[in-house]
Amino acid sequence: MSYDAMVEQIKAVPQECLADIENYIQFVLYRYNQNVKNDNTPNLSKYFGSVNFQKDGLSIQKEMRDEWN
Repeated sequence: MSYDAMVEQIKAVPQECLADIENYIQFVLYRYNQNVKNDNTPNLSKYFGSVNFQKDGLSIQKEMRDEWN
């Protein structure tokens, strides 16, 4: 999203909601700054989760299917 589109959306918001928007922007900036201080390389796995497979995916499926053999 571009800044222009964001500004247009903010202009459409009622005056009473501007304090909430300001608080949310401050929160997002705070969280971003905390992440930058704690971790120099962005690791999206802490936001989305990740699974480390030590084997090939097809061999894992085969093991799951051959569970009773």
